[in-house]
Order: sequence, then structure tokens, then C-alpha cells
Amino acid sequence: ESLAAVRNAWPEAEIVTRSLDQVQGVADQVSREKVQMVICDLVGEGCPGLEALQQIRRVHPHLPLVAVLPDQDFTLALSVFRNGINDVLIHPLDKSTLLNTGNRVLSREKMDAQLVHTQQSAKRSLDDLILLKAIGETTRSAEDLQKLLDRIVDLIQSALDVDIVSLLLVDDDDSLKIRSSHGLPDGVRQNVTITPGEGVSGYVLEHGEPVLIDDLSTDGRFPPRSGVVRYRTGSLLSVPIRYQQRIMGVLNVNNKRNGEAFTGVDQELLLMIAHQTALAIENMKLVGHLQEKNLEVERAHADLMKLHQDRTRFVCNLSHELKTPLTSVLGFSDLLLNFFDQIETPKIREYIAGIYTEGKHLEHLLTGMLRLFSIDSGSENWHWQSLSLSECFTHVLREHEVEIMEMDLELHIAFAEDLMPVRGDQDKLELLLDTLVDNAIKFNKQGGRLSISADNRTLHDQPAVYLQIVNQGQSVPGESAEDIFQEYSQLGELDAGKPSGVGIGLATCRAILRQMQGEIFLEPVDDEGTSIGLLLPTMELNNG
Repeated sequence: ESLAAVRNAWPEAEIVTRSLDQVQGVADQVSREKVQMVICDLVGEGCPGLEALQQIRRVHPHLPLVAVLPDQDFTLALSVFRNGINDVLIHPLDKSTLLNTGNRVLSREKMDAQLVHTQQSAKRSLDDLILLKAIGETTRSAEDLQKLLDRIVDLIQSALDVDIVSLLLVDDDDSLKIRSSHGLPDGVRQNVTITPGEGVSGYVLEHGEPVLIDDLSTDGRFPPRSGVVRYRTGSLLSVPIRYQQRIMGVLNVNNKRNGEAFTGVDQELLLMIAHQTALAIENMKLVGHLQEKNLEVERAHADLMKLHQDRTRFVCNLSHELKTPLTSVLGFSDLLLNFFDQIETPKIREYIAGIYTEGKHLEHLLTGMLRLFSIDSGSENWHWQSLSLSECFTHVLREHEVEIMEMDLELHIAFAEDLMPVRGDQDKLELLLDTLVDNAIKFNKQGGRLSISADNRTLHDQPAVYLQIVNQGQSVPGESAEDIFQEYSQLGELDAGKPSGVGIGLATCRAILRQMQGEIFLEPVDDEGTSIGLLLPTMELNNG
């Protein structure tokens, strides 16, 4: 009779019905069906309807509840109101009364919800404030994210007085993984992975809304999973960890130690904790990001300082190198100008030869310096083509035949038969090879060995040619392995018995390789000597 009246009053509404002999699990059905108002007959022995309303009110403290009394029973009505029921109706029901009552309780529920929201914003319980303050202090003092998560779980376990707490965060594959827990068996934390929509946690992740279950066995939404921890009580609470519009993870609590079910008040508290947790995690990530950026800035500053020092040293050395031949030129010129008539002809020839030699040395230094600046600044024109490394080496070694013979070097060349051509500009590539061969000869020992080999490799998953140049001179110390490939380094500084130069050659090599997208590195050697390795692309690399 009551059902027919309700259907008549709200013909368009979706009405969910439940028999009063099935009171157990009614609160979970209300959660599952997202019920907006409950109307319940209070009839039958023991008044099961009142028990059903009590269960619903415990889990849903703000949901509109209406009791239908069989007659004007004041004692029963008083009991109804004492249990937090919003309103009562008396049989028989009519459409007008139902509509008025429904509008009244729904309007009151909306006002109550606004009032509760205002009260929650203006006032927190002392325990809640202490808990949230503790989480805030944990955020500021925690050394890393894991310690922060562990501390939050401990605070939740203590505040809600539960046996089991789990904090899950979204992983790179969009699944949930347990990052911290209390009360779970060993091995569960490492082995459990939950996908969106899977179980209670997966549901919360997918829908972004909390789940409060009065009794899991009667809820029906989440069938039990094999291997899952068996809970002492059927009530559980799960809320999303949300930052702005993004779900970062899920907080779960189970098994209240007093055996009672979770309530809407517990849910509100856990949602506040989840919000604080989200802020704490984001703050931790932000601090970590800022620390990384700070380290990057410090490293960049250190690199700039070193570059400045190296350039200053480079300019000083260059000034010295320019001044030395210039002093000779000026000295010879001064002698010839002031004492020409007194100098014998052979000496005149010697002085003129000295001027010419030192002039050529100056020309070599200035040309190298201008070439370096031109390549390094990117203003040099490049004629890209596929080049045979073997043919380029033939041209380069021909220019060094005399030095190789004078130092009595044993030359070994081993190129792969199917060696791929490299991508580059012939003039720049031969300049690169010439500099490396010149260093390998100049810093070799008398009668030593000079080995040049090449075969096919890969660079950034693309085909490349690997080139190795090895001599038997003094080995580069391990602590200097990186330094020799820095801007304006000088190999001569590593061997006091060799000419130092000004570092133009190595700097030019780096500038050429940077344009070719190649790499240069120092390789370990078994005994004495130095081994330089290069990777030269055979095509333009895709840096995307």
C-alpha cells in the first residue's frame, strides 16, 4: 500500500525497494544505489523498519529518512525522532502529503548539508586538528617521501584506532601500488598491483569518490578476491587522494579495534587526511624538484666558472704563444735595421730565415684560432656528404710521414672491410683527424707504436663508425680523463716533457664533433699510452 502511494507521488523517479525481512546490508544498498531519500514502513514484530533506519543513519548521517507509522503512536514516533529520523507519516498515505514531506526533508537535508559544511570549515575537533597538525609537521620534517608516507599511515592508524591501514599511489602504468601500510601480512605490499576499476581501491581510483561499506559480505558491489587479506569486520572505508583534479592514490582503513562499523564522520575525517596527504606529497615533490634544479644551477655555475678559468688561461697562454714568435721577429728586425752594415751576409740570411719561421708560426696560431672561433660559433659553412674514413686518413697520414719517420714510430692501421662512410664535411673531418694524429705522434715515445682502427657501431640506436687512435706515450691520469675533453684543455699540461701549446687543437676537435653530432672519449689501456675513442654518425641523428 505504501509502495503504491510512493510510486503514484513520484511516477518518474527510480524507486529501489527492499523487504523488511532483509534488514542486514540495507546501508550498503543505499550506498550502492546512490539513494537520495528513504521512506520506510515501521510495521511487524520487533519493528525491523526502525532497525533498518538506524543502520542507514549510522553510515549516512545526512541522508533524508522518513518513517511511516501504522497509526498515531506517540511512543513510537518519539523513538523514531530520537534515532535521528527526519520526519514521520501516518497511514494511509496520499500524494499531496508525500510530496510535501519529501520536499520538506530534501530541502532540510540541503540546508543541513550547507550548515555541516559551514561548521566543518569553521570548526574542527581538537583531535582532528592535532592529527592534521602532526601531518603538516611530518611534511616539513620528513627527509624523503617514504618516511613521510610511513608517518602518515601511523597517524591514521592511531587516530581512527584501526588494525589495518594502506596507502596506495598511482604508478607510471596507472595502476595502484601499496607504498605504505600497517597491519598487512608480509609480502602483500610488494606483490599487490591494482588496476583502475579492480576491487574497492580500483573503484575509488576510477570514479574518484569515497566508498564506505557497512558490511562487505552483503554489499554486493565488490566480490571477494582470492588471496586477499581476510578482515575481522565487514566494514571498510576507502577514499581518494586527490590533488586538484588528479587522483594520486587511495587511502584504505579496515577493522576498527572496537568492532564497530565505520561512520560518515570517519569518512569525513579520512577525506581531510587524504587532502592533507595529497598536499604533503606534492610539497615533497616540489621541494625535491627545486632541490634538483638548485643542484643543476650549482653545477651549471661551477661549469661556467671552470669555463671562465679555462678561457682566461687559454687567452693568457695564447698571448704568451703569440708574444714569443713576435719577440723574435721584432728582435731580428731591430738588429737588421740598426746594424745592417755591420752584419755579415750569412747572419743576415739567418735573421731573415728566423723572421720567416716565426712569422709562419704566428700565421699558424692565428689561423688556428680564427678557425676555432668560426667553427665553434657556427658561422663556418659545412658541405655535408658521405665520406670514406680510409681515404681521409690517407690524406692526413701523408702529411705526417716525416714526423712518423723521425720518431721511428710503428704504424698499424686496421679498418673493417665493410666500414660505413661517415657524414661530415671533408675539410673539417680531415682537420679533426689531423689534430688527433698530430697529438698521437707528438705525445708518443721515440720508437713507440701508433695504432688506428675503425669498425661499425651504433650511436643512440643509429649506425655509426667507431674510431680508435692509440699511442704508447705517457698515460693520461684517471682524474684528468674528463678534463682533457673540457673547453680549452691542453694535453701538454699532462706531460711536462712535451710542448704545451694553447689547446686550440682539442677545442677545434670538440667544436667539429659537436656539429657532426659525434662523441669523443678516453678509453682504458692495459699498460702505457693513451687511447682516444670516437663515434662518428653515418647520418644526421634524430634528437627528438
